[in-house]
Amino acid sequence: MRTYAIRRLLLLVPTLLGITLIVFLAMQAIPGDPVEVYLGSFYDEATARSIRAEYGLDQPILVQYVQWLGRLVQGNWGKEVLSGDSVILRISERLMVSAELIIGAMIVALIIAIPAGILSATRPYTASDYTAMTGAMMGVSIPEFFGGILLVLLFSLQLGWFPVQGYRPWSDGAWMHLSHMALPTFTLGFTRAAILTRLVRSSMLEIISQDYIKTARSKGAAEFFVITNHALKNALIPVVTVMGLQVGFLVGGTIVIETVFSIPGLGQYGISAIASRDYPAVMGFILISSSVFVLTNLIVDLTYALLDPKIRYD
Repeated sequence: MRTYAIRRLLLLVPTLLGITLIVFLAMQAIPGDPVEVYLGSFYDEATARSIRAEYGLDQPILVQYVQWLGRLVQGNWGKEVLSGDSVILRISERLMVSAELIIGAMIVALIIAIPAGILSATRPYTASDYTAMTGAMMGVSIPEFFGGILLVLLFSLQLGWFPVQGYRPWSDGAWMHLSHMALPTFTLGFTRAAILTRLVRSSMLEIISQDYIKTARSKGAAEFFVITNHALKNALIPVVTVMGLQVGFLVGGTIVIETVFSIPGLGQYGISAIASRDYPAVMGFILISSSVFVLTNLIVDLTYALLDPKIRYD
């Protein structure tokens, strides 16, 4: 497994290079100029040329990309065109906010999906099964931004339990921080819970009909032990696959949720950078997002071997 992991990590380099090159070329093809956005009504051609020369924006596209790679190897992610701040510093400030949101959303999804999926599979075509599948269908059908707005209307404006928008760091107090993160975390997690619930149900239905499950029951093993120790472990293999993909999609989902709830996370940073054509900021955002997606898929592949001893990559 160690050899496989090292090989996959080495393949990470050309993968990220390809992603960043495509995004860099696409950003250059989009109409607009970060210097024009920066100067606004004070635009002056001489000043614009000076700023473009300072940031290397007057160079050919491939030259700009090679220069960006050279700075990246040295640990320099560049400076934002609009503010002049360090890109890596701004991203590091926002990365932990988005990471907390993504991890919290996956925890919420698992807490809902695994019990609901098991209950639905062990009691098929009953009221419990229909209730779980109806909730899952609602979660898949409702867009995240609309679900977030509904939660704000109910729990913030009507009941007054949570703040409408905004973000408070841990230094302002645990309750203040968690109350601001509760609704966006649940909004992201509920959609993933709906997807995973249906997958857990279908996987469990297939597993509990296998002969070794019948054998375990015939030996007098408790039903709870049979489900948790025999069936669930094997049923989680396809669930882990989808979870890995969902973590990647959550990076994109944070863009919408952070905008709706005014959370200063990485998603909000990325969409602001794209709107202002701030090339260094966009490249930093894409580099982090794609790295998370690729590394998550690697972790998922390695997790297979832990769940199923028959899987050996070496």
